[in-house]
Amino acid sequence: MKRMLGAAVVAAAVMAVAAPQAGATDNVPCHSPRDKVLVNPKDGRQWPSTVRTCNLTRGHVPVYESRNPGSRVVGELVQGGGANWFVFENKGATFKDGSAENNWWASTQADNGAWGWVPEVYFAGGDNYEDDAGLLMPGGYTCANVCPPAPPWMW
Repeated sequence: MKRMLGAAVVAAAVMAVAAPQAGATDNVPCHSPRDKVLVNPKDGRQWPSTVRTCNLTRGHVPVYESRNPGSRVVGELVQGGGANWFVFENKGATFKDGSAENNWWASTQADNGAWGWVPEVYFAGGDNYEDDAGLLMPGGYTCANVCPPAPPWMW
């Protein structure tokens, strides 16, 4: 009986070591969806949308013109924490900040009113190359097809 129990323990330990680890999950997802009327900075056209509050790891986060770290910085989000809202996320070029790196970017309006993209390395929770669990992607997936699509000037 002891021999069988010992073999079972060894087998379970080997299986635990050999088993693939489950993917990480974002433990601080964007939250608190709310309706917001977004305004096109070029022509003043209004666009109804749903935004979500996302927690940033720090303040003075840069907002880029496109989903590429080589693009122009158009503004910043001065406050960190949960003070900022985002419309949706999409993949882009990889952005690195120390050991953090991610190719997911979130669209928002900088504090100066300019529209752009924030690298998700500045989002609290999650791992490298992981999208935010609470932020939606544009198009047919946005708000389970209930919300309007992303504003055209954000592309």
